[in-house]
Amino acid sequence: MSSEDSTGSSPTPSGLKAPPSSFPPFSGSSSSLIPTPVPSQADPRDYYISQPLTCPPPRISASSFIPSSLITHLMRRKANSAIGVKFIGRQAGDVITNLEGALHTFITPVVEGWMHGDYRYLGGHGVVSFPDQDGKQQSRKVIISCAIQMDFEYRSVMMAACLLGEVEVLGRALEKEWNILDDEAKWEEEGRKDYDEKLRGHMISHLVASNRLPSLQEVEGDILPFTEALRLLEWHIMDPGSSPSDLQNVFARTKDGRDVISIELLYNTAVHQVRNEISILEAVCPQGYVYTSDPPSIFAQALGGSTLLNRLQFAAVKHLSSTSTFSNMRAFAFNDYVDREAIAFLRVALREQPAVKVMPKVALFRGPYGTYKPQTELEDALLVVHNNSDAFGQNIESEWATGSLDGAVGASSSAAASLMRDREDLLDWIM
Repeated sequence: MSSEDSTGSSPTPSGLKAPPSSFPPFSGSSSSLIPTPVPSQADPRDYYISQPLTCPPPRISASSFIPSSLITHLMRRKANSAIGVKFIGRQAGDVITNLEGALHTFITPVVEGWMHGDYRYLGGHGVVSFPDQDGKQQSRKVIISCAIQMDFEYRSVMMAACLLGEVEVLGRALEKEWNILDDEAKWEEEGRKDYDEKLRGHMISHLVASNRLPSLQEVEGDILPFTEALRLLEWHIMDPGSSPSDLQNVFARTKDGRDVISIELLYNTAVHQVRNEISILEAVCPQGYVYTSDPPSIFAQALGGSTLLNRLQFAAVKHLSSTSTFSNMRAFAFNDYVDREAIAFLRVALREQPAVKVMPKVALFRGPYGTYKPQTELEDALLVVHNNSDAFGQNIESEWATGSLDGAVGASSSAAASLMRDREDLLDWIM
């Protein structure tokens, strides 16, 4: 395992990644509106897609164990959309398998973009549009993070990676000569199954200290009920003496009791997610950034809700906060509408970062109709907006504005142009 991504024998990455000197920084702040060339009645997404080179390419942060060929494959070969589906097969023209999608969790694109309204949920997804100026639309300069959620919409993506079964599963890193399976072979179930099992073994080899997931029979007396797993994670967040090793060889039932999952694998996945994203934000935002986070809803269905994933995120934040300085993070605003305990846990997770303000996300959106109005000390910073996506479709480019957070952000911003799959410069900036 790369020394960049681990400490000693632990599979848990330690500290943020060093910023590459070649990355040009993002400029500006999000506190005021700026004019755009987009005509009043034009569709923002269509306008920017029609001239994509007016929008910068993404910056991408990826874990070191992800092969570069897979980064290219996942960024360039997404389906047009993936609304409610994952890998179907030949009839849908799918070329990203479920475990390839799981590995996209470790690849985070971040875009410097322009939002033509502030996202707001009022019984449905949408934005509060900004007023026109002289026949042109106004926008807000933001950072749009396309971090991939741990995908538990069904049992076929992250559940397939962390699930315990009747036999043990050994971790094994991919060979140097490993190649992406060709499309025709992916459409044959047997070949795809073997291929995905190799990808699962690769994940286990980098995310589990013992390099294996045991059989259900082997750990039968040590499986935590769902509520006890939550309590363990909450203790881990609150106790200053806790360490990643506390979560090694911890297995828990899902909320419905149907499945048994590896908490260790999911915790280390969360650490990689947070590390990749904050590392790149620290690298490109010298003026500071206001980080916002919305808990998954659809992507947490197979777990029985988002609470477990929230606690994993906070535990990961705590670990990285204790090993690094978040020099440019000005605030961490979490949408706590279904998790009222979240802010208390976050404040403890970030206690090593006294300069970071921790608050409910709603505290940032105090303007008319719920628009962004940051506290005075945050006005010079860039706002980080997430599009809450999975790895299977280019929904930010194709989904309707009211279909999801992904669709709302995509339809009202320049992000889709920056992420167009055929851009020559799509993969120019990777750390």
